[in-house]
Formats: sequence, C-alpha cells, structure tokens
Amino acid sequence: MREELSADDWKVIHLLAEDAADVPKLARELGRTVEEVTAHVEALRGRGVISEITARINPTAVGLPVTGFYVLHVAQNADTYDAVERMLQDIDQVEEAHAVSGRYDWLVKVRAASVEDLQHLLTGQLALLPGFVRAETLVVMSTACDYANVHAATYPLE
Repeated sequence: MREELSADDWKVIHLLAEDAADVPKLARELGRTVEEVTAHVEALRGRGVISEITARINPTAVGLPVTGFYVLHVAQNADTYDAVERMLQDIDQVEEAHAVSGRYDWLVKVRAASVEDLQHLLTGQLALLPGFVRAETLVVMSTACDYANVHAATYPLE
C-alpha cells in the first residue's frame, strides 16, 4: 500500500537521497532545526517510508570494480525457491537478488574483483544452489545510473 506523503515528506526524502549524512545541511535547506529534521526522518522511518539509511560505498574503491548480473533458472517448486532465497542472502558478493517472471527465475546482481571472480562465483557457489538448471552471466560494461531513483515517484509540487 502506498503511503500518503506530504510535500515536506517528499522534500526530506529527496534531500536524504542526495546526502543522508549531512543533517545540518538538510535542516538549512528545509529551514528547520537539526532536531526537527531528525524527528521528521524518524517519523518517516516509523511509518515505513524510509526503510534504512546507509552509506553508498564506491565499489571500485573497495576492490570490487566489476558488476555482474546472473539470470538463473532453477527447478520449479516452492522448496527450491525458499532454499535459493536463503542461500543467495548468505553470499557476500550478492548485492541484489530478485525472483522474476519469464524465461528465468532469478535476477542476481553481484560485485566482484574481476571477471574471473564472477566465474568462480558462478561455478563455485551459484551452480551448487538447490535445483540449479542453468545461468547466463551479464558483465556490466558501463553504468548510466545506479541508485534508488526517488525522483521517479510523483509528489505534489508547491
């Protein structure tokens, strides 16, 4: 269910998306005190609008310059899906994993040190998933955008 958000809620969300760590800057841009902004953010968290506030790490700076996607086909049963879901959550290189419709069953985004690491991840871990049938590996050549685009959501303008 979509949460009803005020124009102030949207402002806070957009400013947080730009730089969540700089609460004093947020307060200045909103014309509020740091305490008021902190309370507003906590209220949005309490309502479930903001699920978490995290630092965006530059993958290249931490030795993970290669982004890959695996599209996986696994056996079609609930036990397999549950087991695959649990196991994907335990693989450190997995950044996102989504059960999808269509030709494949899972779309998995990973970060790796090299293309060879992508190969080892596939053959040493993903191919061992319960019910594994096949996979395709997509290596990212360049990235146009890589963030949760809160600007895609509509909100009331002043």
